[in-house]
Amino acid sequence: MKAYLGHYYYMGMLLIVRDVGNQLVAAVPGVPEGYEIVLEPVEGDSFRMHGGPLDGSTVTFIRALDGAVSAFRAGSFEIARIPDENVKSLPVTARMLAPDFELSAEKEAAFAALLQSIIVKADGSRLDYHLPFPIHEFVQYVSAQEAVIFHGSNNTEIETFAPVRKSYELRDETGRGNLQAVYGTHDGLWAMFFAIVDRANLHGSIRNGVMYFHNRQGDRIAVYNFSVNQEQLAGKPWREGSLYFLPRTTFERLKMTEEAYANEWASREAVTPLARLIVQPEDFPFLDRIAGHDDSELLRLGALSKQIRASAQRALLQEDRFTVVLPAGLDIDLDEYIKLQRILMPAAHFSVTPAEGELALEMTRIPPAYRQILSEEYADLLAV
Repeated sequence: MKAYLGHYYYMGMLLIVRDVGNQLVAAVPGVPEGYEIVLEPVEGDSFRMHGGPLDGSTVTFIRALDGAVSAFRAGSFEIARIPDENVKSLPVTARMLAPDFELSAEKEAAFAALLQSIIVKADGSRLDYHLPFPIHEFVQYVSAQEAVIFHGSNNTEIETFAPVRKSYELRDETGRGNLQAVYGTHDGLWAMFFAIVDRANLHGSIRNGVMYFHNRQGDRIAVYNFSVNQEQLAGKPWREGSLYFLPRTTFERLKMTEEAYANEWASREAVTPLARLIVQPEDFPFLDRIAGHDDSELLRLGALSKQIRASAQRALLQEDRFTVVLPAGLDIDLDEYIKLQRILMPAAHFSVTPAEGELALEMTRIPPAYRQILSEEYADLLAV
């Protein structure tokens, strides 16, 4: 058991594997004591997770050539082990609990009546919210009823959501985050973040999510994280937005692993909202605790992508395969470009083939969302 103990890290998330009473557990900073993930031995270096975002999944610890544990893998997620002396320098994104609130009889009756009006009216109109309670409390109440799917957007006038995705999820090996679909979640507080973060004026990526943890008595808590490009955090990139209430009819809950569900839902069909709720940044209960992260790799990749696009001579897009022809002797570091792409889009494959006076840069297994981006960026060349 001692071989597995230590710190493990993935994209701002730190897990601490400990021995508690001869039981292996994984703790996440910010998650209260008693809600640790229990690791039940299965066989060899494999364990089954109980509790946490991958509840029920099998995790396998990976050993290096010298036999020491170097990481663990659950589904498509590989989480690296970090030497103890390096932990303090890690950029760990804070994990936050949902705000508590008292659901009095008066408050519950008001919330229930408003939710019922949304479901009955179901015309996508703006919700007239004049209750004397914070908006986030109503959102938490609706989330608990499991009656709708939420979607947050800066656009406050969406009448129909089309299943077309024009952004792509970084480091997605499963394809779950890059479908051509309408995305939503059952967790309204998480969706509120997408309503108030100013995506049009934010350079780089956003990191966000909600995870659920259980204690031994079966009680569940929600734990959130929110982060934007650290260079813009001081500028407070927030704005008014809309939280959409969508019918669940065509939505399917996605999976993180074969055994565990994600907190994202997707509809491959167009969706008409039931209602929309205008929200201000100050309505978001985590506003003053949104963190910042280093987006230098992503921004560098963006700069290289622009250089490639400017130099492109021809392009071909077929299903999940994209080829762009560039002049030989191009003063662009294609090795760096491919290295960064492999980090941020690990499921894709890349190759460079030289020809007379030309170079063909080929990408295969690109996700549908990235295909949509390329089809728009290279529209003039693809039309030839």
